[in-house]
Amino acid sequence: MSSPSILSALKKMRDLLTREEKVKWLGIAGFAVCSSLLEVLTATLIVVFAQVLNQPETGQRYLAKLGFMEILPPGRLVFYTALLVGGMYLFKNIVSAGEAFYQNFSIQKMNYTFKNKLLHRYAEAEYGFYLTRNSSLGMAVVGGDAELMFSSGMVALGIILSEGIVFGLLIIMVIAMNPSLALSIFGIGLVVGLIVSKGLLPRFYGFGQRLQEASLHTNQHLLQFFHGFKEIILLGKREAFVDAYKYYSLKKSRVQALQAAINLLPRMVIEVLFMGLFVATIAFLCLEHESPIQMMGILGGYLYTGFRLMPGLNRMINQLNVFKSAIPSIERVHKEYLTVATKESYVDVPGFSFKKSITFQDVGFRYLNTKKNALNHISFSIQKGECIGIVGETGSGKSTLVDLVLGLLHPCSGTILVDEKFPANSYQWHQKIGYVPQSIYLTDDTIEANIAFGEKEIDSIRLNAAMDGAQLRKFITHLPEGAKTVVGERGIRLSGGERQRIAIARALYRSPEVLIFDEATSALDNETEAALMETIHKVSKARTVIMIAHRLTTLKDCDRIIVMEGGRVKDVTRYENLQKVKKVTHV
Repeated sequence: MSSPSILSALKKMRDLLTREEKVKWLGIAGFAVCSSLLEVLTATLIVVFAQVLNQPETGQRYLAKLGFMEILPPGRLVFYTALLVGGMYLFKNIVSAGEAFYQNFSIQKMNYTFKNKLLHRYAEAEYGFYLTRNSSLGMAVVGGDAELMFSSGMVALGIILSEGIVFGLLIIMVIAMNPSLALSIFGIGLVVGLIVSKGLLPRFYGFGQRLQEASLHTNQHLLQFFHGFKEIILLGKREAFVDAYKYYSLKKSRVQALQAAINLLPRMVIEVLFMGLFVATIAFLCLEHESPIQMMGILGGYLYTGFRLMPGLNRMINQLNVFKSAIPSIERVHKEYLTVATKESYVDVPGFSFKKSITFQDVGFRYLNTKKNALNHISFSIQKGECIGIVGETGSGKSTLVDLVLGLLHPCSGTILVDEKFPANSYQWHQKIGYVPQSIYLTDDTIEANIAFGEKEIDSIRLNAAMDGAQLRKFITHLPEGAKTVVGERGIRLSGGERQRIAIARALYRSPEVLIFDEATSALDNETEAALMETIHKVSKARTVIMIAHRLTTLKDCDRIIVMEGGRVKDVTRYENLQKVKKVTHV
C-alpha cells in the first residue's frame, strides 16, 4: 500500500507554522537534547555504581582520575556513589518533566493559534465558496483534522524526537562498552525495525484515511439526523437515518479496534526481543570468559539501557504509527488552508459613502462548478431612497441578484458600484445594510441576543426600537421572561412568523441605510404581513429598500419593480402595470 512519506507530511506541517512557532520547535529540540544527555549520564553512573558495588576499589580509581586522592572506606564509597546516582536520577526526571510540560503546552498553543487562524480564513472566504461545499467538511477540518494534526501528529513528533535522541545516545554508549556485542544486538534490532516500518507503518496511513472518511460521514449523518428530526419522525424514517449513521459508525469502530490491536504488537515483539538479546548478551560475555564480577558493570549498563530503551522504542514505534495515521489529516488541513481565502474576498474602503445610487453595469454571474450563467447582461440603477421590488419565477435569478447587491457574490463580468466608484464587496457597504433572509439563522440564545446578534453589549434603545418596528412588542410582553426568553436551537420554540419578525428586528437594530428583504414576509399571515409592511414602509422613508416578494401585493408601494426571467431583466415597471398584465393573463 503506497502512502505519502513522513518527510512530505513534515514539510506540509512546517509550511503551516509561523516563524515564532518554528523557533519554539528549536526549543523543544533543545530540551530533548538536554534530557537525552542526562539519560546517558545517568546510565553511565549506574554502570559505575554497579562496579563500585561489587568492587569498591573501582570507585577509588574513578575518584583518583577526578583528582580526589583521599582514601575512603568502601561503605562510604558505595554511599556517595548511590547518593550521586539518586541525585542525578532526580535531576534528570525534573528536566524530563519540564520538557514534557514545555513540549505539550507549546504544541497545544500552536493548535489553538492555527485553528483560530484557519477559522479566520474561513470567515474571509467568498460566499460562493460555501455554496459548493457541505458544512460538515469545514467542521471536520477545524474540529477533527486540525486537532489531529497537532494533538496526534505534532505530539507524536515531539515524543519521537525526544525518544529518538535518547535512543541514539544510549546506543552509542552501549557500543562504547562492547562494540562487537552491541553491533550484533543492534543488527538484529535493525532487521526487526525494518520489518515493523515496512509492514505496519503503511497500514496506519490507510487506517488514517478510512477513519477520516468514516468520521466525516458520521458527522454529516448526525447533523442531518438532528436538523431534520421533525420530518424524520413524521415520515417514519427513523431507522433509515439511524442505519445510515450506524453503517459509518461501525466502520469507524472496526478501524479503531484494528488500529489499537496492531498498536500493541510492537510492545510484545520488543519485549521478546529484549529478553532474547539479554540472554544472548550473558552467553556472549560468558564465552569471552569474563568473571561474574567483571560482567556486573556491563550487565548493569545493559539492563538500565534495555529497560530504558524498551519502553522508549515501543513509544517511538507507536508514535510513528500515530503520526502515519495523522498524515491524511495533515494533507487535508494543508490543502484546505491553501484553498480557503486564496484571494481577498472583501475589501476595506475607508472613504466609502452612499449618497447617490447602486449601479449594475452589464453584470454576468456564474456559480462555481457550473457551466450556465445564473445572470446575463444585467444593467440598471437604484437611486438612494428608492423602494425597489424584484419579482420572477423560481430560478429566474432573484436571490442571486440580491446576493450580488449584498456584495456576497462577485460578478464574473461587469461591475456593481455604489455612487459609481465604491465596490459592493466592501466591509463598509455591509455595515450600511440590514438584510432579512427567507430563512433566518437563530442561535440557541435569548430573543434580545438574537436581535443584537454577536454584540456583547446590547443597546437597549436600538433594541426596543427594532422590536417595535418589527411588531414584536405584543408577542414579547406575553412571555414570562420577555426579551430574555431562550428561543432554542435554530429558533425551534418559535413559530415561523415569530422567527421572521426577529429577523426583521435584527435588520432594524443596525439602523441601516439600506433594507433588503428576500421573501422575508412569506411566513407571515396576511394581517401580520400588512401591519409589518406598513411599519417597513414607515421606517424605509429615509432608507433604500429592495424587496423580493412572494405575493405581488407586498410590492404595491414600491417605486419600481424589476421583473426577472431566465437570468435577465425582462422589464422595469410599476405595480399598476403588473396588475394590468395579471388581469389580462387571467382573462
